[in-house]
Amino acid sequence: MTVQHELYNNTTDQWCLKMQPSQSLENLANLGLTRYEAAVYLTLLERQDFTPAQLAAAAQVPRQRIYDVLSSLCDRGLSLEHRSGKQRLFRAVDPADALPGLLQAKQRQYEAELARQQQQTDTMVAALAPLYATGHSNQDPLAYIEVLSDPSRIVDRGTQLAQTAQHSICVFFTAPSLLSHEAGLKLVQNPLDRGISYRTIYERNVWQDPSSREFINQCQAWGQQVRFVPEVPFKMQLFDERVTLLSLQDPLAGSPSFTALNITHPGLAQMLKIAFETLWSQGTVEPLENLG
Repeated sequence: MTVQHELYNNTTDQWCLKMQPSQSLENLANLGLTRYEAAVYLTLLERQDFTPAQLAAAAQVPRQRIYDVLSSLCDRGLSLEHRSGKQRLFRAVDPADALPGLLQAKQRQYEAELARQQQQTDTMVAALAPLYATGHSNQDPLAYIEVLSDPSRIVDRGTQLAQTAQHSICVFFTAPSLLSHEAGLKLVQNPLDRGISYRTIYERNVWQDPSSREFINQCQAWGQQVRFVPEVPFKMQLFDERVTLLSLQDPLAGSPSFTALNITHPGLAQMLKIAFETLWSQGTVEPLENLG
């Protein structure tokens, strides 16, 4: 390419470096020109008129492509064609007039593409919305069950349920406990201070431990109602006759290992409440060793 990119400044006697050819080609390509179109337009800027053959040689564009390239440049307002006798000649349109037109055309293409994508999006939303509605109207049959295997998560969930209980808490209790003595007292005290009905059925062997006796006596002093039975089927906390936290100890584990089920199911809660009331009616208000 023979485009001159350096101009001599006679007033300052210095060379002013202008845009490099590769950068010019890239910038024109960014405005929507092909590489051949950009090369031919830059060549057209060098002088007033070119024949197609001259342009093909100067811009290094294949002869069989030059007419297509020139036709595209004329259509896009970057080149003008005129004749000298039978000779076809081409000249560049001033960049100040030509390049803004390229930018406007690119903006129109962008807006058209954006409108097309918006239409596609609207169509997809209309098509997929019923699928989403159908899928989310079918409740997962296990959505009301949460399995908790980490002891800290079991403790946190039990604490959260106790602190948000509205009217009643019913408990089956047997050793061992995941809570320390102090943490257990704090768990019981909060709902009792709020006037929640709090009833616990203990296995009688729990009373054999002095720390447990102290714990039970303190809870009774705060207002917890207590019954003792020979054995409870499992550890359970029933909150407001609606939410259940079942702590099931692994029978094969050598050390205490619990998996808890946090279940929100009215039917199960009602059945567990019946079981609780049945065992409550069979329990004693004092451990067996205190009965005379």
